[in-house]
Amino acid sequence: MKKRRFLILFLIAGLTITLTCSSAMAEEFSVLGRPLHLFGYVTQGGSFALVDKDKYDTEKGLNSALMNLFLEGDYEIAKDLKFYGAGMLTVDWIYQLKHKDSSWDEKLFSKSKSKLNVDDKYYMLMKEARLTWTPGDFMFRAGKQIVSWGELFAFRIMDQINPLDQRRGFLDVEFETTIIPIWLMRADYYPKIKSSWLQDLGFEFVYNPNADFIPNLGIQTGNDEGGIWAPNVPLGGPHLGSAISYIKTPERWKEGNEFGFRVKANMFGAITTLNAFYGRDNSPVALSAPPFVAVIPPDITAPDGELILHPVQNKGKYPLLRFVGLTIAKELTPLRVSFLGDVAPTVYWEALYAHDSTFVFNNPLSPFPDQRYGKSDDFRTGIQVAWKVKIPFLNPRTYFSITPEFIYRRIMDYPSIENIPGLEKDNYQTFLTVSTSYFHNKLTPSVTWIYDINSKSSYNIFKLVYDLDYHWHFTLGAQFFHGSRKDDMKVFQLFDNKDQIFFKVSYKWG
Repeated sequence: MKKRRFLILFLIAGLTITLTCSSAMAEEFSVLGRPLHLFGYVTQGGSFALVDKDKYDTEKGLNSALMNLFLEGDYEIAKDLKFYGAGMLTVDWIYQLKHKDSSWDEKLFSKSKSKLNVDDKYYMLMKEARLTWTPGDFMFRAGKQIVSWGELFAFRIMDQINPLDQRRGFLDVEFETTIIPIWLMRADYYPKIKSSWLQDLGFEFVYNPNADFIPNLGIQTGNDEGGIWAPNVPLGGPHLGSAISYIKTPERWKEGNEFGFRVKANMFGAITTLNAFYGRDNSPVALSAPPFVAVIPPDITAPDGELILHPVQNKGKYPLLRFVGLTIAKELTPLRVSFLGDVAPTVYWEALYAHDSTFVFNNPLSPFPDQRYGKSDDFRTGIQVAWKVKIPFLNPRTYFSITPEFIYRRIMDYPSIENIPGLEKDNYQTFLTVSTSYFHNKLTPSVTWIYDINSKSSYNIFKLVYDLDYHWHFTLGAQFFHGSRKDDMKVFQLFDNKDQIFFKVSYKWG
């Protein structure tokens, strides 16, 4: 296994140097008389912790050195038949740079190397591999692919088909690294219907045969599993370690089949969709086993002398997810005003209603975990405004892009005595990002703010991107987490020790 990983790292380094130093990757080839297009990029980033003291859940100085090498290409097999493929190699060199570092080892970060050093699973290396056939008014697509149903920028409401990879926290959030393509079959039909109020009508059917069940990959508890992004969960002294779980996954081909149907049209100038889905939730629900924690093994303690406690989950499952939904996107032309730049804002709205979703109901009055599965309808909605405005005294040449977003989620049959861990009956979140550009669109500063109203915690990111030319891009930024309830650490407060500055260098070809 070590030899295999060393070989992978050697090949990655060699290929990265070759591609970065040469733009010989042609944009188009001719294979058997048909066009083949190749594109790609390589990024190398790093982050530095901003902590005053040595905390158990983070590491001073450099704590990540993440590299992504992305390749994609499409080949026209016939006039109406195309193949698209994409792959990615992801390496966090911090595990090589911190090799035999005493602080890194004592905090157990080195134990997460097998999960976060190199993404060597096939579905991580092979992003997409799909065939698309477009005869007449139909479109058929089969293979490893992404089906995007959502309209919102920050939060996923309608996008429930593809799982997410969020193991590396809040920095590795590019589209190619976050969304996990899965094996799907899709069929679209676009009838030629045109009228004064209805245009671009389309019907979409999606089928997931569960050829390989891939769940959401979230941040894990414990430095030995979650690495540098392991959350700081307060236990009154001891530290939370990795979880011991027994979660049943749907059996390939036999269980977990999913069906999605969507109608999309331009109605009265608004792009509208009606959505329906029957399948599995990509995130599991699990019951905690009494007793809630166990010290495993008993002789391991943190550098500060505290015990490391590992939660035990005696069973878990990926429950059914059944919902209907609606999305609307419309430009509000009456709000186009000259003194703001004469650009109308566009409003995006999503709403989802899920029937009989499964949650963990917890009895807070019990001295030990007293949990059970419970069901409740689940309503989620969000609204986003995308507006480009002119603010001459700040930027006389270019627009400011302002995108606010508001999210609301209600658990319809919330238990009266019990609670649902991590959720209240009514849940609220807000999002705002502002960006502009200078020097002929080469320098782009942006500010992003996410606030969880229930927990009163926030996440702030400040970023500056410089585009030297088509090939080279440089990013410098900082991110900060804050929560006002120090004794009730939830959501972003769990990452209060993760404040950091970061950089990224990108090279694109093709």
